[in-house]
Amino acid sequence: MLDLVFGLNSRLGRLQFFLATLVLAVVMTAICVAIAMSVLRNVTPANIRPDDILKSSGIIAAMVFFALATVTLYSMRFRDIGWDPVCVVPAWIALMIVDYVVAMKFPAYAIGQEHTGTMVGAIANLVLTLALLFWPGRERYG
Repeated sequence: MLDLVFGLNSRLGRLQFFLATLVLAVVMTAICVAIAMSVLRNVTPANIRPDDILKSSGIIAAMVFFALATVTLYSMRFRDIGWDPVCVVPAWIALMIVDYVVAMKFPAYAIGQEHTGTMVGAIANLVLTLALLFWPGRERYG
């Protein structure tokens, strides 16, 4: 059971990954709504700023929880595919950081004026997401 929660050496199939991702999205939406409602209770709506919500300790804890849960899910799925998550996840994060820096440094390469990524980063995300969803896993015993 703890292997599934912490993803230490467990694997996650395609359907399990898809359903776990949906559950995580619903849980995070509920957490964000609860945090926003608690911040709105303390601040009048006319004076609300995005910084008020982003600086609250609840939203910071929610972001850390979401990041850890997402990396755990991805690692479990990468392990099932047969890829080493110790190599793939940092490479994916590094690619997204480089993509962000290129989009900020050269706005002409960005997808749009309000986007912080390029088409290369978008395609890389799409390919890796499709691989996580549709790439068959290796046999568990053998």
